[in-house]
Amino acid sequence: MEINSCINFILSNAQNAVQNYFKRELQQYDITPSQYALLQCLHTQDGLTPSQLAQALRLDTSSITGVLSRLEKKGLIDRVYNQEDRRSVSIHLRDEGNALWAQVDRVIDAANAKITQGLDQEHYEQFLSALAIIEGNTVDNNP
Repeated sequence: MEINSCINFILSNAQNAVQNYFKRELQQYDITPSQYALLQCLHTQDGLTPSQLAQALRLDTSSITGVLSRLEKKGLIDRVYNQEDRRSVSIHLRDEGNALWAQVDRVIDAANAKITQGLDQEHYEQFLSALAIIEGNTVDNNP
């Protein structure tokens, strides 16, 4: 198969281009796309556990731990430990995190609009549907 026809090559190139674009747009806020995604989750539902955040973002827990540490150092989130079970922790968005999220969310909206320009609503929905089919086809249905 020619490399330019391989779905993995095509998706990887598109993903890298989009990721780099988002990184450039977020650079002035000293935040990464992964950090934005975590702030977005907490803005939508504050007090999630690291496991819930990992599940929502489709990341492994060790990746979430690093992102949480960086956001905590920036003063954007707090880890709140359960007094009865110190192993149990919930993550809360601080006022500073919420303020940054509001600024960055506008940047993300603009970046999405820029990247998807030229796709009308019908084509955009078809694109999302095609990606869902591709992702679904990767799930191993064999026991």
